[in-house]
Amino acid sequence: MPEVRHLAATNWQHTCPDCGYENGFHVSFRHVTPDPQGNNTAVWFICPSCSALFDIGLRVRIQQEPKP
Repeated sequence: MPEVRHLAATNWQHTCPDCGYENGFHVSFRHVTPDPQGNNTAVWFICPSCSALFDIGLRVRIQQEPKP
């Protein structure tokens, strides 16, 4: 897996700082150790052109839905 780097999500972040691709990012989710608020998932940007990974610092809580 490529190195994951921090990317500040300010204003309108749509350009990859590595390769200059300007049409936005794919989004990926990765399970992490929960923080004090119970957020257990990191949201990452992936450049569709060069595959660079960026942690934008966003953490969310994803809960499993019970199976019917």
